[in-house]
Amino acid sequence: MSLNTRVELEPAFILHTRPYRETSMLVYALTKQHGIMHLISRGAKKKGNNVLQPFVKMYLSWSGRGELVTLSKAELEYSRYTRSFRAHVQCFYLHELILRLMPKMSPAPELFHMYEYTLDAMIKYPLREEVLRAFELQLLNIIGHPLQLKFDYQDDQKITPEQHYCYEPDVGPSKCPAGRKQWNVISGELIHALDKNDVSKELLPQAKVFLRGLLQHYLRGKPLMTRQLLKVG
Repeated sequence: MSLNTRVELEPAFILHTRPYRETSMLVYALTKQHGIMHLISRGAKKKGNNVLQPFVKMYLSWSGRGELVTLSKAELEYSRYTRSFRAHVQCFYLHELILRLMPKMSPAPELFHMYEYTLDAMIKYPLREEVLRAFELQLLNIIGHPLQLKFDYQDDQKITPEQHYCYEPDVGPSKCPAGRKQWNVISGELIHALDKNDVSKELLPQAKVFLRGLLQHYLRGKPLMTRQLLKVG
């Protein structure tokens, strides 16, 4: 039997909310020490002036047992509201990735800090797609699927910039012809850039196709709603 837990003023960002029964809401939050939490905000629709909004750093308190707990307090630290539609959709893209790929109640303070940094950067510079690529790359590390970017897994040879490679998820790259048109056929130059986390502007289109395909692999082909609203990044 799981024990009743009580958490006070945990740093958090709201990722999503939806109605729950007649007067309450379900709240999906990214928290610093507890990972993704699912909470019930009882009577939230009666109270009005809902403070449980995205792009706002908050401190949440809750109690309960199991995977669905009761929100008891929500305090605002600051808001990152922006009128940029593109920035909004890109931020919701992050939310969708996190909710789809991160298990509930799995502590990941590095994800919390990365999300906060990325949120700031995207709202200030919504056209800098390298910010999205860096987030996607780091998220793959956090969910346990880091990229193997050091060597050709078939012959153990170092990656050469001039060569093209076919990247197999959870295995790594192996040499292949440059003419193949698949999301996982990438240049050695891009592999080096991803390994250094320093993707040039010229390599960003290739990085976008590759990382998007890799994420779709781990999403098991399920489409992301935010991609239907805007071609993010």
